[in-house]
Amino acid sequence: MSARLWFSSPTQCMRGGGKLCAHTLAILAALLLGAWVPRPPHLQIHSIGIIAAVGDTCMFEHVSNRTFQWIGAPEASFLEISDWGIDDEVTKTIAAALAPAYRTQSIAIEHQDFDTWTYDSLRRRIRELPVPETPVDAYLLILRNWRGDDIGGSVHQLGGLGFYRRDFSGGSKRYGVFASYRLMLLEPQRGGIIASRAALQPNGRLPWLPISPALWPRTQNDLSVAQRETLHHDFLHLLDTTLPTALRKLGLRVAD
Repeated sequence: MSARLWFSSPTQCMRGGGKLCAHTLAILAALLLGAWVPRPPHLQIHSIGIIAAVGDTCMFEHVSNRTFQWIGAPEASFLEISDWGIDDEVTKTIAAALAPAYRTQSIAIEHQDFDTWTYDSLRRRIRELPVPETPVDAYLLILRNWRGDDIGGSVHQLGGLGFYRRDFSGGSKRYGVFASYRLMLLEPQRGGIIASRAALQPNGRLPWLPISPALWPRTQNDLSVAQRETLHHDFLHLLDTTLPTALRKLGLRVAD
C-alpha cells in the first residue's frame, strides 16, 4: 500500500482511536524510511572466537634531537615478550567484559601470521584457520595498529606495545609507554570485516602513560626484573582501561 492511500482517509485513523492511529503512523514511518531505519548492531552474533595478537613483542622507539629527524626512521628495536603472557591476560579481560552477553573462546594462532597485516591478509588468514570444535558467529581480533606520535609530537608512528623516548633541543626528554592497537570483528567463513575500531583514549588520542626516565634501558635486552615488571604492569593497565570502550564502539554489548 502506498503512502498516499494512508494519507487519503485521516478520519479512519481518528475513528480507530489513538492506538490505531499510532499503529498506522508507525507503519507509514517504516514505509517512508525504508532502509534508513537503523537496526541494533550485530544481533546475529552470539558466540565469539577471540584472537589476541598484540602482546608478543615490545617496541623501543627513540626519536633523537636531529634538525631533520623526519628524513629518516627513528631508532627502533624490538624485544620478544611472549613469555609475559599479555595476550592470555587480554583474552581473559575481553571474555569477562563480554560475558554474559556472548559465549567466548580463545583461538590458538601462530602469532607471526598476525604480527603484520593488511585487510586482505586478514581475510586470508581467517579463511585458513581450522574450524573451531565449537563453531563461532564471529572472530574478534586484537591487533597492532599504527598511529601518529601523540607522545612527543614527531612525524613518526607508533605500533603495538612499546616504550618511547623523545629528545628535544635544550636537553629535555619525554618518556612514555604506549598501547597502539585495533579491534576487529570478522566473519568466520569468508573473513569479511563486520566492524573495525582503533582503541583510543577518551580524548581521541593514542593510549599512553608517562614513565620514569630510569626505566629506559641501555638496549632492549638490558631490562632488569624491576623494569620488566613495571612495563608489564603498565601495558596491562593501558589495555584494561581502554578495552571496554573499544568493544562498545565495535558494537558489542559489554558488562558494566
